[in-house]
Amino acid sequence: MAINVNRGVLDPFYRYKMPRIMAKVEGKGNGIKTVIANMSDIAKALERPPSYPTKYFGFELGAQTNIDLKNDRYIVNGEHDANKLQDILDGFIRKFVLCPACDNPETALKVKKNLINSKCKACGHQFVIDSKLRLASFIVKNPPADDVVYEKAAKAADKVAATEEENGIEVEAVGDRHSSEGDDDDDDWAEPTGQLAIGEEETRLAAGVGKLVISKDLEKSTEERLDMLHQYFTKAKADGKVDGKELLNEAERLDLKQKAPLLLVEAFLDGKILEEDQLKAMRNVFLRFTVEDPKAQRYLLGGIEQLIMNNEDKLLLKAAHVIKRLYDYDIVEEETLLAWGEKPSSKYVSKSNAKKILASCDAVLKWLKEAEEDSEEEDEEDDEIDFQKDNKKSEMKEKMEEAARRAAATKVAGDDGEELDIDDI
Repeated sequence: MAINVNRGVLDPFYRYKMPRIMAKVEGKGNGIKTVIANMSDIAKALERPPSYPTKYFGFELGAQTNIDLKNDRYIVNGEHDANKLQDILDGFIRKFVLCPACDNPETALKVKKNLINSKCKACGHQFVIDSKLRLASFIVKNPPADDVVYEKAAKAADKVAATEEENGIEVEAVGDRHSSEGDDDDDDWAEPTGQLAIGEEETRLAAGVGKLVISKDLEKSTEERLDMLHQYFTKAKADGKVDGKELLNEAERLDLKQKAPLLLVEAFLDGKILEEDQLKAMRNVFLRFTVEDPKAQRYLLGGIEQLIMNNEDKLLLKAAHVIKRLYDYDIVEEETLLAWGEKPSSKYVSKSNAKKILASCDAVLKWLKEAEEDSEEEDEEDDEIDFQKDNKKSEMKEKMEEAARRAAATKVAGDDGEELDIDDI
């Protein structure tokens, strides 16, 4: 299944895609190794020689690698999970593929004077790759121009396949060639069923099969489920069907209720959050996710941080107003806001940008803190007043009991047994 090259981008319509890593473990004991079956396809999507990410895996895992360009086999010694390799590949993409200026993966590498120069074809930004990175020395010794065999081989294979199709010859799929070697390997090479995409056809399945699809959705990685939920939110907005209950049901179905507020911000809020009072319009929807759930509120604040920095020129100086409305509409509780304001976090935006946001919100955070302290003082005063009232009540009760005793002492019994008041006599 194709995934975003920059997995930090959750937009399902992001145009830079790459195949998900398919890893096969071979051998036993000391000879165990992991073969990355589709490394050539991944490298082609990244516009990098396949030897680069393979070597990067070796450096990060402390393992030896074996690169066989002729047979298109890329091996990392040891047993390694595909999801772990995918996470490591994110590091390679961040350091050697993405442009630091525009975050697009349209950079081209060129080695000159033992330096790796990179130029972005999207924005024109030019920069030098950090030579201290362990892979940098390998790239200098093996510049991109010396490792283009895979490109020529891929083009030649495509040309042959096209010619055979034109002549009516059935072209054997890569997966079929692997399976023909032995039926025992068939399941090992197959992509996990938990990662199958859910298309329009599945939505029309019968109820029984529908439950099976749901269970498969839950087997997917968190990243994939987040992509699905974001797509669902985006479609709901495009269709004008913003039903808080349905949005919540979908988030709960994918087991993403706490993380969902982050996606809600991205899907439904924009730079006009203040002038159109979008928080008020979406208040009931947000409350379904954040009421009495501090974690969900923190995810929401993370989304707000990203929104502010994506619209820095319009919202950074007005960040305090956004936070105040979150408080006024009871979307985020006072305790959560104060905890958020104590320390800048780099979880959603860079630490420097987080500091900027907190500095802009300093006034409202101080106001919240002072209001909390005043509230505590009022509670203490209320306790003192209650104590004084209890003392007064106790004193009054004693006086009333004393008066009753005196009244009883002034009464005597008459001849007929009835009590007589001395004053009456």
